[in-house]
Amino acid sequence: MKKTLNIAFVYIGLVIGAGFASGREIFEYFNLASRHDFTGIIVASTGFAAVAYITMRLAARLGADTFDLLLEKTAGKFAMPTKAFMLAFMFCGFFVMLSACGVLFESTLSLPPRFGIILLALVCFVIFSFDIKGLVAVNTALVPLMIAGMLYLALTSILFDSKPVFSLYNNIRHNFLISAVCYVSYNTITAGAVLVPLSAQAERRDMIRSAAIAGGVLGTLIFFVWSALNIYYDAIWASEMPLLDLAAAHGEISKWVYTAVLFMALCTTAVSHGFGILSKFKLDQTRDRVLASALFCLLAMPFAGLGFSQLVSKLYSAFGFLGLIWTGMLIYKYVKSSSGL
Repeated sequence: MKKTLNIAFVYIGLVIGAGFASGREIFEYFNLASRHDFTGIIVASTGFAAVAYITMRLAARLGADTFDLLLEKTAGKFAMPTKAFMLAFMFCGFFVMLSACGVLFESTLSLPPRFGIILLALVCFVIFSFDIKGLVAVNTALVPLMIAGMLYLALTSILFDSKPVFSLYNNIRHNFLISAVCYVSYNTITAGAVLVPLSAQAERRDMIRSAAIAGGVLGTLIFFVWSALNIYYDAIWASEMPLLDLAAAHGEISKWVYTAVLFMALCTTAVSHGFGILSKFKLDQTRDRVLASALFCLLAMPFAGLGFSQLVSKLYSAFGFLGLIWTGMLIYKYVKSSSGL
């Protein structure tokens, strides 16, 4: 069961980044798509579980113990452009987390964003220096706390002061199904970078359980956050971090507790993206790993000054649609290997 939970927590930690924990992603992909129909949330929850299982099971069938090997055997002659796309996504994902930390520090401590950017970069540098052991340790420790914090805020927002409000956007032209699929797509583009090495030597039941746990937890969190954001829609629709604003409305203690939750979310996703890039290089020596980690963090910092909400809305959406190509490759290869074609 420990193996199952380790895999599930790392996967959940990859998905619950600043966009998810701040509520901005969920607002963009689910509240704007529909304030009444949560079918998209069910689709997303099922999609997260399915992609996780397919990735792990396909890696086992193909004898791929690294993400690079899985990618090469799945993408074939398109392996190189696919790798380049994923590296670009992981790098963008990393500096988006740095950008969000800057917004967090500015919103809560009234400090210049650069302080938050530098702090998260330093934290990531330390974790990267410990390779995958650091990744597993961070996610195992922080993910349960993040889940508890998000559920607490969402439920208190729903149960108290939950008077419905009229929406400024009664006719949003978003398709809930497309939004859900796109959301799962960009959140799982690099899932193999952490799932493949962690699931190596894992039994099939561990893969099924970890995928089901992760999909169920993510779906539940999305539903409660979506419900809370619907209630306060008019008050938070323009906010870069809607859930942080909701937490502040419940008092100083809630605000600071949720600030901690957001920082944890930033850490888990940032280290997952960073690990995905650094794992592409052979960094067996501690000195090489430390130097590469430092260089990577320094290169990402200048890009972190871009607007967080715009990055989530525009950049992630673009990657989400492009990521459907990789998801399609995975499904096709999985079906082909299942049928023996």
